[in-house]
Amino acid sequence: MEKANNPRVRVWLLLVLVLMATGGFGCAGDPQEAEEPPEPNDTLQFRITWQEFSGRGEAVKRIVSAYQPEKEAIKINVIGGDEDLNTMEEILLKEPTDTILVMPYRFIKHFGAKGLLQDLTTDFIGDKDLFYPELWDLAIVEGRTFGVPWVGHAVSLIYNKELLRTAGVDPAAIRSLDDLVAAMERVEAETPAKGIGLVGADHNDVSWMVNQFIYSFGGTLVDSDGSSVKVNSEEAMQAIAFYRDVLGPHAQPTWTEDTGVEVMKHFLEQTVAFEFQGVWGVTDVQKNGAPFETGVIALNDLGMAAEVGPLMLAIPASFAEEHRKSAVDFLRYLISVPAQERVMNGEYSPERDAYYPFRVPVRIDMKDSQLFDNYPQYLPFIEGMQNPSIDVPVPGWATIKELYYAPGLHRVMTGESTIEDFLIEIEGKGNDILDQQKQGGEI
Repeated sequence: MEKANNPRVRVWLLLVLVLMATGGFGCAGDPQEAEEPPEPNDTLQFRITWQEFSGRGEAVKRIVSAYQPEKEAIKINVIGGDEDLNTMEEILLKEPTDTILVMPYRFIKHFGAKGLLQDLTTDFIGDKDLFYPELWDLAIVEGRTFGVPWVGHAVSLIYNKELLRTAGVDPAAIRSLDDLVAAMERVEAETPAKGIGLVGADHNDVSWMVNQFIYSFGGTLVDSDGSSVKVNSEEAMQAIAFYRDVLGPHAQPTWTEDTGVEVMKHFLEQTVAFEFQGVWGVTDVQKNGAPFETGVIALNDLGMAAEVGPLMLAIPASFAEEHRKSAVDFLRYLISVPAQERVMNGEYSPERDAYYPFRVPVRIDMKDSQLFDNYPQYLPFIEGMQNPSIDVPVPGWATIKELYYAPGLHRVMTGESTIEDFLIEIEGKGNDILDQQKQGGEI
């Protein structure tokens, strides 16, 4: 027998010790180290309408990070984007694609009509009652659902509490447009401020702003099936005249050349007491040091229709079939109560080291959530969705708005055109565009 000091024996003993230390001789019953979870081998892209590393992009990432997919190997990657129609169409035309899209409601009907989005009717048939019917219908084309509401806002009437207090105006008593006019008159009599911030520039803002009044006065932009322009009506004429001739004298002096950006500046500087804005009308004041308290009145409390800006979730028609179930599961998470509540966590402002909501959840039952005990001022931005003013009722209206409607409204506000001539022009040129659409022409 070889002695232990034999070199070969020493090497053999050393190998035995190493194997024992590293578990090389482990028995079947020995505990094994936990296996590392598998790396996701399927990554789906979630394209949002904000830059990936913006405050809003980071807020969305936090919402997505809480998602627990049914298929553990699935990973969701948030990528930045915008609301450019052509860019979205390029993504939709890729075959196959792995990108889930966030898009404005007006794009849903546009792309759904072109067959570029998947029909989600069956997938979400049990979820439609979670939303106001008027909101859900914004994603329907010929009876098929092509998008699911995610986040949004309803434009509301925001007011400066201190200016109203100084003027002796009780905001709870403002229950109609006549009440609003009386409140503005009181503000102007008792304070240096003008009554309200209005927009009149050749810009998208003048379109949605004025449309709220057209719908509120009983008018409409197109007929029920969206095939014919119907804005040339007595109701629309009265609505535009009210906006220009009744509200206009109570607005900031530059209103005919202002967009919503300038209106927010006037409101922040306390040169106007009221403004029509989305949720950012409140957060803008907070981000700038909260120089005064704001209050919010839902437009339906005034008998008005409210501009709504819901962002929808959509799956491209060319989406990879093997990942479709995972995509639907992810969409269902985003409209769940936990994910909707996380929307109110808001975006981070490094200047103020605080978080501010940038949109509100859109499920009906969210207004009853305990979450809004902490954010009662944001409830009107949900409640107003039940009576929406639809800025783009059919895909072709986007072209009408850009080429004729917004520029024409601006000319009406400056006095370069009469209301009658404007409405006649929109009826004629608008119907030409809708006819092209019906015939399959590019618009």
